[in-house]
Amino acid sequence: MDATDRAIRAQLIVPEQQELFDYWRTKAGPSGYPTRADIQPAELRRMLPSLSIVEVTDDAQPRLRIRLAGTRLRDYLGVEITGHYLDEYDLGDQTDYWDAAYREVIIGGRPAQGVVPLTPWKQPNIFQFWLRLPLVNDEGRIVMVLGHDAFMQSEKAHALASRANLRIA
Repeated sequence: MDATDRAIRAQLIVPEQQELFDYWRTKAGPSGYPTRADIQPAELRRMLPSLSIVEVTDDAQPRLRIRLAGTRLRDYLGVEITGHYLDEYDLGDQTDYWDAAYREVIIGGRPAQGVVPLTPWKQPNIFQFWLRLPLVNDEGRIVMVLGHDAFMQSEKAHALASRANLRIA
């Protein structure tokens, strides 16, 4: 693990996100990133409810389609998002935040992490601790994003959110 990987991993507060980051790193191919085929759901069984896969559907103006959203996402967001485009949802004042996060992963080619309240989903007291990791096609182009989301509601979550690095990794 190089210095950049150690720095990113050190910012991850949720143990499952640290575990997923380590797994993702071990699956990296020659491009430095794994492909979707490298990620084996059976190896991530315990995390499946918290995982998502977002597909980049257009190179010129990337549009993001949620190919898979774990059941925990549906439970907290209150809606099934699998099969929908991210831009179909009104994320309010978090729209620019999420656009920047996905640009960092897709265009910048770097993992991203952060924490936000679920304000757009009418749950401002619940914090979403998120991790997004690039996945490539056989040519090495980023075409998907593997995500993990943990949701916390408590004073501890509020304290962690205030300490968390809200910058993109």
